[in-house]
Formats: sequence, structure tokens, C-alpha cells
Amino acid sequence: MRLIKQLFILLLSISSIMTLLWFGIPNFQNLFKEVKMVNITVKLDNKCSLDDDSFVLAVPGTDIIVPFRNKIARLRLKSDRKLQLRANPKYPAIRYDGMFVDVKENVILEADCTTSPRLKGIFKSMKDQFKN
Repeated sequence: MRLIKQLFILLLSISSIMTLLWFGIPNFQNLFKEVKMVNITVKLDNKCSLDDDSFVLAVPGTDIIVPFRNKIARLRLKSDRKLQLRANPKYPAIRYDGMFVDVKENVILEADCTTSPRLKGIFKSMKDQFKN
């Protein structure tokens, strides 16, 4: 009887730890997802007074930088990567770093120079969290 009780407590502890890891650490779930190559089409929604040539698509953690041609950038990436809209490095006077976006087949990145992309991301996450 005592052995069964200890075994039950052990199993309950392990399942509790796994549940905390699974829901408490977002990147823990990604360890179990299959990583595959994805063809990506990224469209630029430029709401800035700057030319479209002022922005590039970057893949953080790599040296991949893709310019937009006719407001579209195409590339092939692993599904566990992120995308980011940045200022074109050939214009050092311009500084723009957008939010990180998950890789999907079709992505629209918005360049809005009136508000900070980070501030917009904070308000969006708060809105999503407190949604009715």
C-alpha cells in the first residue's frame, strides 16, 4: 500500500512538472514541433513617408537580409525562425526595427513611423490578453 502511494505521488509530481514546463515556458513547446522548410511571401504595408526601398526583411540570428521588390519579398526558411522588418543598411541615417514575427507562408509587415512598433506590440498583446 505504501509503495502504491509513493508511486502515485511520483507520477503526480512528474505530470505537474511537465504541465508547468509545457504551459509556463513557450519555447518548451517548440522543442516538440517539426521543423520544416517553408516558402514565404512577405508583403510590405508602408505607412511611412519613406520610400519602400528604405526597408528590408531580416531574419534575426542570421545574416539573411532580403530587399522588397514591388512591396514583396520572397524567401525559403525553416519554420522555427522569426522575421523582422528593418531599415535598409544602405541608408545609415534611418533607424527602424520592427517586431519579431513568426514564419508563415503569407505575411504582411507594416511599417508605421508614427508609433513605435514595440509600443504597438505591447498594446496588441494587452488587448489580446484582456479580450472578453
